[in-house]
Amino acid sequence: MITGLVRSRDPDSPTCRPVFRFTTLEGHEVEVTSRFGEADPPQPGDRVTILYDPRKRRKARIDAGGQDGSAMGRILIGLGLLLTALGVLSALDIV
Repeated sequence: MITGLVRSRDPDSPTCRPVFRFTTLEGHEVEVTSRFGEADPPQPGDRVTILYDPRKRRKARIDAGGQDGSAMGRILIGLGLLLTALGVLSALDIV
């Protein structure tokens, strides 16, 4: 759950870093301030999904729902495969 927001001190960067609290599977309650600022962050009281390594609970992060670069990675892999296929077909004089 989002418990607060830490506003950026930089007037040219109107972002906030969400502060969130979660309970681990072992029952430990942890509160973390996100390392990443957002222009439109979740608001206090909002429930969010948290990703964390049980050995490094203080490095937990809010699940960005595919906005963490994984979608871009899939797009780039697909584009690379397409270009490779076109290159092979061109070398075989099929295209």
